[in-house]
Amino acid sequence: METLLDRARQAGMAVMLDACIGRERFHSIAASTATLARFAQLCEAPAVSRETLEHWAALCERGDVAAVAAAIRQALG
Repeated sequence: METLLDRARQAGMAVMLDACIGRERFHSIAASTATLARFAQLCEAPAVSRETLEHWAALCERGDVAAVAAAIRQALG
């Protein structure tokens, strides 16, 4: 599963671990405003399209569990 930090890296941001206190990790993230805009677009974009979600919903409504699983696995690559 893609994390927020993964999306920041994908957008081209520099993500650095600054500190680890106990179990909490603290990161610094640096980038240009253009990169910040790309990051915002990545965060707004759905992981799957509306058409894919509608297809999955139809499969669920039919009770076709195997087809739902296959469709999800295909979307995951």
